[in-house]
Amino acid sequence: MGSGPRGEEGAGRAVLGDRQPLLVRGGLVFSGLGPGGRPVGPGEGRLERLDVRIGPAGTVTELGPSLRPGEGEAVLDAGGLVVAPGFVDLHSHSDLYALWRRGGPAPLGDEPKLVQGCTAQVFGQDGISAAPVGEAGPAELAEAIAGLDGRIPLERWRWRSVGEYLAALRREATTRVAVLVGHSTVRRLVMGTANRPPSPEELATMQAVVDRAMAEGALGLSTGLVYVPAAYAGVEELVALCEVVARRGGRFFVHVRSESDRVVEATEEVVEVARRSGVHLHYSHIKTAGRRNWPLAPRLLEILEAHRAAGFPLSADVHPYTAGSTTATVLLPPWVLEGGVEAALARLGDPAVRARIREQLLGDTTSWDNWWAFSGGWEGLVVADAPRPGLAGRSFAEVVAAAGVGDPHSQAAFDVVLDLLREARLAVSLVSFNNVEENVARFLAQPFTGVGSDALVNPDGHPHPRLYGTFPRVLGRFVRELGALDLVEALRSMTVGAAEAAGWSGRGILAPGVPADLVVFDPERVADRATYEEPRLPPLGIQAVLVGGRQVAAAGRLTGPVPPAEDEPGDPAVPGGREAGR
Repeated sequence: MGSGPRGEEGAGRAVLGDRQPLLVRGGLVFSGLGPGGRPVGPGEGRLERLDVRIGPAGTVTELGPSLRPGEGEAVLDAGGLVVAPGFVDLHSHSDLYALWRRGGPAPLGDEPKLVQGCTAQVFGQDGISAAPVGEAGPAELAEAIAGLDGRIPLERWRWRSVGEYLAALRREATTRVAVLVGHSTVRRLVMGTANRPPSPEELATMQAVVDRAMAEGALGLSTGLVYVPAAYAGVEELVALCEVVARRGGRFFVHVRSESDRVVEATEEVVEVARRSGVHLHYSHIKTAGRRNWPLAPRLLEILEAHRAAGFPLSADVHPYTAGSTTATVLLPPWVLEGGVEAALARLGDPAVRARIREQLLGDTTSWDNWWAFSGGWEGLVVADAPRPGLAGRSFAEVVAAAGVGDPHSQAAFDVVLDLLREARLAVSLVSFNNVEENVARFLAQPFTGVGSDALVNPDGHPHPRLYGTFPRVLGRFVRELGALDLVEALRSMTVGAAEAAGWSGRGILAPGVPADLVVFDPERVADRATYEEPRLPPLGIQAVLVGGRQVAAAGRLTGPVPPAEDEPGDPAVPGGREAGR
């Protein structure tokens, strides 16, 4: 069984990272296409023993059985392996770190994805996008999104519009990239962090911002209804913005208002928005968080199936873990964050405000999504990244105990955490243990779901293992070990199905004329190795990863310096094309 390039009769040896004519030979191929070149739907895909020929321009030129290598054509022996389009991360937070190599062979946000076979990412998730940037410059937006998307030096923010941001990504990113425009970013641009409905003029301005973003290449709008300021929006505002998205055929990616005690009502809310606006609804990282809410999973599926049965477009994504990860600002009720970072920091210095926060965290699980409660308190929360050294990887319970506080429910315990948030200017991220594997498998098995890593990069912290393990974990744990879905359906959901969910044409398939982004893996060995204790361990069984015909990763490692994915002139599959932002 081969795992790397091999010279054959009349063929040269492939040079890792080089682009040259290449024949991927002897594998079981999932192309993502059916009769007539139509993208396959649920249950329609298949594996075929085919060879894949890649031309010097980095595109697929031929698929067929028993192709012979041509003169000067290298051969990658895929005997006994599966060959598939590169995986599409439907929910990525590498928005900034896809722009910064920091001396490494690939950008900080791309390397963990490439080694697991992921060659395309969708940015601008949870209502938080890195563009558009207001006239005052990026400093305020950079601080606002740091908890989810991290930080890069401000001088690297060389864009203002969505089009300019896309152009910057295409100059640097080593994966294919698409973006959504974030609801919180748009709302902040137009009306700051005001906790009120927009005026008619403000709403019209927000609609215009969304429309321009989509004209410049955004695939749609995202929102995170647990994150300020999107948390302050009502249904009417969402419908008005989604009407713009629907007119342009875009997608509405949504982190619902509650994933715990009010998850049913939150799901009904976004279904109402989708029906009234006509927009394609994409349900981000679908789950029911907190032990007492695990039995609600079938009810969520009933609601979504009814929406599909009524003829409305629907998709979703799932990450294959029982713990989630996000900014630690979710530990604060939304009223604390009203008015921006400085106002929030001032409130956190007030003992009366701290007492009110503690009281609400201990007793209120319905007025907002109480991550402290549905994670089981401080024990279920782990510091992923914080400016203070030595905290990453420790539970908040350990942080509290190390401060000499014995009662985790006391005001002193809450003060330890609030001190940390204040000291870090809210730029702390966490891992939350709140889900059950049975439900993860249930949601992964749905015909309308794809896979999203939802991984915060945390280059100097302690990331969630999904940063390195998401796609191999689906293939190893949920396909091979649990049988939650079969291999072909898993591949469809992570490739062509994901691209269709995002409205990203030309991705997730292998066909003549399409950029040769593909992954070669061993279905019997593929597995994630990253753990909560050692989250940066690369996976097993991913034998080769190609982007634009170049082999960029093999056996869990990059093969050398990786060039930008879209350094070739033109790429008709990219939304907005090369002209976006010019």
